[in-house]
Amino acid sequence: MSISSLADESVGAPAKRRRLGVSTLTPESDSDPSRARTRGELGAALRALCHHKGMSLGEIEQQTKGWEKPLRPLKSSTLSNAFTGKTLISQEFLVGLLTLFEAPESVRRLWLHAQARIKDAEHGTTVHRVISVNRFDTASPRDLGIHSAIITPDTTDELPAYIERDFDFRLRAALTNEGPTRGCFVILVGGSSTGKTRSLYEAIHEVAPNWHLVQPAETEELLELKDHPPSQTVFWLDELQRYLGSRPPLSLECVRALTRKPNIVVGTLWPDQYDARVIPRQSNTGTDEADDVRRLLRSAIVISVEEDLTPDELERAHGLAERDTRIRIALRTRDAGLTQVLAGGPALVLRWEQAPDPYAKAMITAAADAHRLGVQSPLSESLLAGATFGYLRNALRVTPPDVWLAEALPHATRPLHGNVSALSPVDGGRPGTLAGYTIADYLAQHLRRHRRVECVPHEAWRALVAGLDRSADLRRIADSAAARLRYAYTEQALERLVDEFGDGAAAIELTHLLIRQDRFQQAVMVLRRRLEVEPRDRAAGRRLARVQELWQRVEEIRPAAHAGDPAARERLTEILADGGVCDDLRTRAKTGDALAAEELVERLVDRGRLRELRQRADGGHLYAAEALADLYVAWGDVDLLQARARAGDPAAELRLSKVHEEGVRTAGAESEAADLRAAAGGDPEAARRLCALLFELRDRAGLRAELEAGTYGAADRLIALYTAEETVPAEQLANLRAFGLTADGAPITPTPSP
Repeated sequence: MSISSLADESVGAPAKRRRLGVSTLTPESDSDPSRARTRGELGAALRALCHHKGMSLGEIEQQTKGWEKPLRPLKSSTLSNAFTGKTLISQEFLVGLLTLFEAPESVRRLWLHAQARIKDAEHGTTVHRVISVNRFDTASPRDLGIHSAIITPDTTDELPAYIERDFDFRLRAALTNEGPTRGCFVILVGGSSTGKTRSLYEAIHEVAPNWHLVQPAETEELLELKDHPPSQTVFWLDELQRYLGSRPPLSLECVRALTRKPNIVVGTLWPDQYDARVIPRQSNTGTDEADDVRRLLRSAIVISVEEDLTPDELERAHGLAERDTRIRIALRTRDAGLTQVLAGGPALVLRWEQAPDPYAKAMITAAADAHRLGVQSPLSESLLAGATFGYLRNALRVTPPDVWLAEALPHATRPLHGNVSALSPVDGGRPGTLAGYTIADYLAQHLRRHRRVECVPHEAWRALVAGLDRSADLRRIADSAAARLRYAYTEQALERLVDEFGDGAAAIELTHLLIRQDRFQQAVMVLRRRLEVEPRDRAAGRRLARVQELWQRVEEIRPAAHAGDPAARERLTEILADGGVCDDLRTRAKTGDALAAEELVERLVDRGRLRELRQRADGGHLYAAEALADLYVAWGDVDLLQARARAGDPAAELRLSKVHEEGVRTAGAESEAADLRAAAGGDPEAARRLCALLFELRDRAGLRAELEAGTYGAADRLIALYTAEETVPAEQLANLRAFGLTADGAPITPTPSP
């Protein structure tokens, strides 16, 4: 039975108790907080409390909708997550709930003590949970992330025979190079199912089989060990991106602290994940955390694992094939590499392509898209069902989910050649529990390429934003939505990060989005709520002051803009779009600040603001003239360049002479774009260069495809191209910049304010 149905049952018993003068908040056996020891048990007690009170989640949300500080409205989605144990209810929400229920002080203390006790217990057991008493050689290969291999009738071992790799000696040397007193940090970089994890497993089995093993579930577990690290311990960080992309991410300081003692820290990464973090972005948008992650990766000993075996490795494989049927079968397969075949890769792709059950294919596609958007935790059955709905044809949507789930899940999780399956169940940390399902790496990588520019349906976005219960996953969903201009889902994800996880950075990011949409009042409320929860958040305090200053500036401009003044309207639109950055730079430039004037020119170029760029160039600003001439060269606008040269523009004259000597890019640029497009799926730096080139080629369709792929910078480049070409009406362009697109890629038209 759902929480809402439980809460909506008959209220006769609570009403009777009220008539008898019995407090509905007096702890009873099923709603006694003193019995709760976990967030799930506390959630069950809260659910029982609401049931005794006779209020549904919808009624609670409705009755608290108008609450103002120090109380906050109680959202049903947030309460639902707390009641089911997905999240621990915050102290602020708990106080609000008890206030609504008119709880006496003695009862309040019981509930608040229970919440604090569980919070402290969860924090205090983190280190205990991460320090393992198991030796490395007692761990099963499957638990360490080694892909299940194909199975043949004569299979007796869990793993096929190990094929020695050319890098094995270098790997073992890296693991033992520092001697007995210091540790090491080693990363294997390679594609899915190339043998990275198996090679690490074999190497550590040889050099440190009796050391302790630590497999942290979250980065925080590692960060808490840096002050008192153990020794002779293997820190196994398979799929290292999980720890680098968390909030906070794994830090260089932490790894250095762990390796000052004889510990081994090892991880695996796909090439695109490694490149995305180790290669600096061309624009100056890096953060301290990103810089630290970059230094961390550069401090590691990195060993590359190629997609295909080398001739020497193949020769060793043929030798092993005489006694291992699985290797013999893999060697005979011509359409995939040996390691991929051993992991069942081609069969997984065929299972998706030729799925006899359309519901199973839709479910696998939904899981692959979730992976493409950055989700790394298992997907629950209810989340999968909600997301899958968006991939079904209309005729298939009529069947109730309970019916098609019973058929689709067995197909999607059915093993191929043994234990290799498209979706694999993941336990919830206790015997007999199910956390959800994860997609096979090889299939995820294949579908990432296959569906790279496909739109993710609304139902999938909605299910992910509402159903994910890890802050790191929500953060990645927010970023993925923003990169694709799906701001509605960005807003929802950021709201959950703020309300349920107390994420101060998300609160600030949310205000940037709200200001672009001219929603200053909501932005102020977000920051004030943040400061009520965390008064010492200086960043939120500074942001609040900035938002209030911008709001005042906008209100001063608004009457003239509404009266039809084009200059005021353009200024108002720009302030909303960039949070007043260009407006501030323009003011500083007028006072003679040369650096501000140059930065303003750079931003005008980045945003395609050619009219103002030409005005500044015509006004004698040399930096603006050079930037404009460079843009004309990149676009091949020789006629415009010649016109400026004839008018006496020295920057245009210089570049025109170079154009005559070197020629304008034509077929060469198209060929370069084709090469970058082929590499962009796995190389983020190539993707960024591709966006810059597509802007220079004025390739709107190409930039739109990169936007759908979530490529960094594609959205900004596309909007800049629309601005420069003036092919999209200014009002529509402002709406696109502020409100973005629907799930299926249509521009969102905002509802007029009453």
